[in-house]
Amino acid sequence: MNSLGNLSVHGATMMMAALVIARGSSFMFSKLLLNDMGPLSLLGIRFLLAFIIIFAIFFRHIKKAIAKDPGVIRVSIILGGINFLCMASELIGLQYTTSSICAFIENSAIVIVPVMEAVLLRRFPSWKVVGCSVITMSGIGLITVGSGFNGLGIGELLCMIAALTFAMAIIINGRSSRVHDAITFGLLNVGVMGAMAIVAAFIFEEPSLPATTEQWMMLMLLVLVCTCLGFVFQPVAQSRISIQLAGVMFGLNPLTAAVLGWIFMGEVLGTAGIIGGILIVAGIVGLNTTFQFGGAFN
Repeated sequence: MNSLGNLSVHGATMMMAALVIARGSSFMFSKLLLNDMGPLSLLGIRFLLAFIIIFAIFFRHIKKAIAKDPGVIRVSIILGGINFLCMASELIGLQYTTSSICAFIENSAIVIVPVMEAVLLRRFPSWKVVGCSVITMSGIGLITVGSGFNGLGIGELLCMIAALTFAMAIIINGRSSRVHDAITFGLLNVGVMGAMAIVAAFIFEEPSLPATTEQWMMLMLLVLVCTCLGFVFQPVAQSRISIQLAGVMFGLNPLTAAVLGWIFMGEVLGTAGIIGGILIVAGIVGLNTTFQFGGAFN
């Protein structure tokens, strides 16, 4: 029941790369908007607007898909809840740390995914996967040091929670997008996230809207580029590639955040951060090669 059943594996890989880069830009926009908005308000408005836009475009398709497969609603609620925990942890964590540190810690999910898959499949990863995971995690550690990491604080702990739930979301996306209609699955997940965030905003903070035209422009970039593309169409791309490869490709996410943070926000990675970035790229390439040519598990 995949919405884009004719999408080739190569096309899905390219789509996944574009979506990951789009999502990587969200750290910078979110960091700037959090100066005047509460994290839960930002999360709720962002995802509800994205839901409304995509729903208006694909209304007939989604209506038919739900009628044919009511089970997609249940799975979307589960994924939406996990993604809400991930995004709420990320946005609240961003208030206490830099966008670069947040992005790199959260995207340690790229090495958590193979471990989770190994547990689910009851098969140990190969030594190549273990080695690449150690290299990547070492790079993440150096990035956090280079970005001004002075110790493990509330922001870093929240980003670790985001990393764990992010890995869970990648696996659920990969498995469910092969069973349910991908666009419907992606859209309903976004709607659930937005609804949960708005309810939480009324409970835990005073809901607020962007105050300036510039903030509205940044919010709409978050909605259209990072959410409509990055979240709604992720299941479409993942329906044609492996879960492990999808996890690996999310390494582009922190690299995008680091580059944008350096260009537009004056965030500095330092020598340790540059070395860390090289190690992360090496780990990603190594994992990609492993999954491409086999040998992911013993």
